[in-house]
Amino acid sequence: MATLNNSAARSSPRRVATAYAPPTPLQDLHILDMLELAGSQSRAGVALSMHQSTVCRSAQLMQSQFRLVPQQSGAVSRYGHNTCLHYLRFAYREHRQMAGLLRIGTDVLHQILLAELQIVQQVPSRFRSSIHWAELVRHSLLDGAVVSSFSMSKPLAARQGPQWQDLCVMPLGQLQLQLVTAMPDTRRVLLPRKGAMPLLRAAVERHGFAVEQQPFACQEPTAWIKRARDRKLAMLLCTGLLGSRWLESHQLVPLAEQPVLIEQLWLLLPQGMENTRTVQQCLRYLRSQITRAKTMQNAHGFQS
Repeated sequence: MATLNNSAARSSPRRVATAYAPPTPLQDLHILDMLELAGSQSRAGVALSMHQSTVCRSAQLMQSQFRLVPQQSGAVSRYGHNTCLHYLRFAYREHRQMAGLLRIGTDVLHQILLAELQIVQQVPSRFRSSIHWAELVRHSLLDGAVVSSFSMSKPLAARQGPQWQDLCVMPLGQLQLQLVTAMPDTRRVLLPRKGAMPLLRAAVERHGFAVEQQPFACQEPTAWIKRARDRKLAMLLCTGLLGSRWLESHQLVPLAEQPVLIEQLWLLLPQGMENTRTVQQCLRYLRSQITRAKTMQNAHGFQS
C-alpha cells in the first residue's frame, strides 16, 4: 500500500497535489474514479503517475469489497456502481469542497480553459455527449463539467440552456471554432465520434466537408495532431484560446474557407453548489478566459 499512499493524488497538477491529497480511506476510490474518467488502465496509470498493474489491483479491490458488477462498454460507471459507492463518492466530493478543490472535466478542445486553474483537480480530457457529462456529475465522479452545445443531441431554442434533474447549468459564453490544417486545400475534417459531438458533425457536413472520425481510444492532443497531419485532414480548435504561436509551432494554418461554427459553453454542477465560493471563483475565471478568447478572435477577423 505504500505505492498507493504516495501516488494516489498525482492526477492533479503539482501545485494542487502539494496542498491536497485524498484521505487514506478514499485513495482506492480516487484510483477507481480516474480509471472511469480515463477510460483505460494505461491512461489512468499515466494520469495517476503509477504503474498500470497498481491501477488494476486497486480497481479489483474496490469491485470485490463493494460488490461492483462491471457494465457494458460506454456506460457511465463501466466498473460498476451501487448505492454504497454513490455515497462514498459523495463523501469524497464533500472532502474536496472542504479543501476548496473542484474536480472538473471537459474535452480536448476546452481543456486549456482549466489548465491554469489551481482550484481544479485535473482529469483526463475526453469527448463525451452532454448526457454522459451530466451523468458523470450526477454520479459524483465529477464536481462539474465544461460542456459544449455541439455535444447536445439536438439544437436548443435561442437563449435556452440544457436542463437536467438535480443539476445546475451555468452559462459561460460563446466561442467560435476554426478549421486548421497542414494542407490548406483539404476538404476533409477530423472530428470526434458522432455520438460525442453530434451537432458538430452535422454542422461540418452541412458546409460540404467530408468527415473522418478520430478513434475513440485516441483522445490526447498529440494523437489528434498526428492523425490530422498523417491523413492530410483539417482539425477543429479555438485559435482564440491557443493563439497564433501555437499554430506556428505545430506548422498549422487556418483554412481559407471557414464555416461558421459558434458554440455555447456551460458549466454543469450538482444543484446547490453554484453559490459556493470556489465555484464562483471558477466561474469568473472561465468567463474571463472566454471573453479574452473572443476578443482575440475578433481582432484576427473571426466574428462571433
